[in-house]
Amino acid sequence: MFPPIPAITDEFKRKERVIESKTSVLECKGCQAKYSRPFKPGDFTFKKLTDEECQKCGLRKLTIVEVYSEWIDPKKKK
Repeated sequence: MFPPIPAITDEFKRKERVIESKTSVLECKGCQAKYSRPFKPGDFTFKKLTDEECQKCGLRKLTIVEVYSEWIDPKKKK
């Protein structure tokens, strides 16, 4: 048996309301600290950043080591 039609339309509505959250993970080559920040246009893995400085040591030797996205459902509470 097939599921009722309203169950299928609920799935389509769920896909419309989820929000994509993109994040970049940065690593300092001086102190090996890793931290994340919101994705900026032009970010890609292994990109060397000279316009930002490390939050711990203040050096400008940052590299993007990871870029990922999460799909967040605003109706679900953590």
